[in-house]
This record gives sequence, C-alpha cells and structure tokens, in this order.
Amino acid sequence: MPRTHRVAPLRAIAVGSTSLALAAVLSLSSAHADPQVTPADVERAFHAAEAANEEVNQLSEEQQTLTKRIDELTAEIAAVEQQYEAQRVELESAIVQQHLDAPLGPTVNLLASKDAQVFLDGLSAVDALNTSRAEALDAFGDTSRELKNRQKKLAEHRKSLDAAVAEAKEKKAEVEANYERAQADLQRLEAPQREELTAPGNTQAPVDIPPASGNAQAAINFALGQLGDPYVYGGTGPDSWDCSGLTQAAWAAAGVSLPRVVGPQIDAGTRIPISEVQPGDLVAYSSMSHIGMYIGNGQVIHAPRPGKTVEIVGLSGFSVASRVG
Repeated sequence: MPRTHRVAPLRAIAVGSTSLALAAVLSLSSAHADPQVTPADVERAFHAAEAANEEVNQLSEEQQTLTKRIDELTAEIAAVEQQYEAQRVELESAIVQQHLDAPLGPTVNLLASKDAQVFLDGLSAVDALNTSRAEALDAFGDTSRELKNRQKKLAEHRKSLDAAVAEAKEKKAEVEANYERAQADLQRLEAPQREELTAPGNTQAPVDIPPASGNAQAAINFALGQLGDPYVYGGTGPDSWDCSGLTQAAWAAAGVSLPRVVGPQIDAGTRIPISEVQPGDLVAYSSMSHIGMYIGNGQVIHAPRPGKTVEIVGLSGFSVASRVG
C-alpha cells in the first residue's frame, strides 16, 4: 500500500506570501516520489528476490535428497552392524573353543599322535579348519570395511546437509532483503507508475488460443485453472504459487515430472528457438530467474511476483524456450 505521509499543520502562513505557499506545495509534491527510482528498479529488485528464491528452492530439493539418503544409509548401517556383530561373536566363540580343545594348538596335539593315519587325517582337518577360519576372518574384514565406508558416507552426507541448510538460510535472508527493497522502491514511485505496477493482471482465460498437441493441453488447462491464485515465494499449490512451482504442477497434471527450479526445468526439455514456441512450451528469462508457459497467440501464463496473481502476459521479455513431453 502507498506510504502515508504525515505533515505537521502550518501554524502560521503570512497572507499574500506567494513564495512560501509555492514552496510548501513543491515540498509536499516531492515527498511522494523519488525521481531517482524507476519502475525498472522495482522490477529488478523483485527479480533479484525471485532469483534468490529459486536458489532456495534448489537447496530445499538438495536437502530432501540428502535427508532421504541419510535415512537410507542409517538403515543400511544398522543392517551391517548386525552382520558385523554376528560375525564377531562367531569368530570369538570359535577362537575360545579352539583354545579349550587344544591349549597348545591342534598341530602340536597331532604331533603327539603315534598313528600316522590319525596324524594325516588330523592334519587335513586342521587345514580345513584353518581355511574355514581364514574365510571367516576375510568375511569379517570385508564387513568391517563396508561398515566403515558407510559410516564415512553418512558423515559426509550430514556435513553436506548442514551446509545446504546454512546456505538456504542465507538465501532466504537475501530474498527478504530484495523483497523489502522492491517494496520500498515501489512506494517511492510516482503514483501513476506505482498504480501501473500494482494493477491486477489479465486473469481471464483466453478463448482464442489454439489447441495444443499431445499432453501439453492438459498442462495448459491446469495452469489456466490457477488464474487469479496469489504468488507466494516457494509456493507449490494448491492455491498459491511461485513461477517454477506453477509450471512443475501444470506438467505433473499432464503426467510429466519436472525438477523444482527454473534452470533444471528448462534443461529437462529440448531447447528450441523462442521464435518456434508452441502451446505448452516452457519459456524463461535469460537469467533463469523466472519461468512461464506459452499458451499460444503470443501469450504466456505465469506466476509473476509477490503482490500479483497468476496471470497472462505477452511473450516479450522471455528469451529462452524448451519443449517438454
């Protein structure tokens, strides 16, 4: 909302003092606008906030992936630990039993035998026992190494998760700072400029758009169904959206899974010249800070920025295109 300006009452004005009256009028007029701020400045601040928000979205995806892998590794480690403990107990029992059966060792016991055949048979048994024991030791060693490697991976993933959480916190602060700057600049504009930037967009579904091919029509229909829904940073529906949240959900309704953020969404499709866009194609800014969906006849549906709702705009400004599906 426009900032209200509180002006102290003029307690005394000299009658006929034209110069003082004129100065007061000029002062009041200049208080409502800053000639150094332009609508382009406001748009840049909003876009900077949206670009940072897309980074927050990407970091959120990374956190989810890391958390899932950490859970998997934790379960895997628990299973390996059980195997490790079972092998350790088995080896320990075998060693203790061997010591009880032959305190001086099985080979020494055999040497005390006066029967050659008994000696040979016993030697074969000792060899077999040693082979079995060696295999058990090798298996125990393998399990020990596997446990150590998984524990190392778990520690690395936890470290990466902590880093992603910390970076996301910084990016969220960047989003907030840019948003506050955009709002402040918005209030410093001339009233007509401010009204133009905050005016409601086109939220009426067009009746003259051409039909789309394949499952693109389902994606378009879903997006059109969200016209008028508010923009919210990080919004993925069902009643509020950010730019990439809307395009992701629209194509999900058509049976196509897209990544969460602008750049990966564009890369998930096939790049095409902007001059060859067809209904359902994704279109984005060159900076990859904003994305929408082309619906035909030079029109794009998108979730623009805070304070606005899902609307239809012209293709101008979008310079990157990608075909999905």
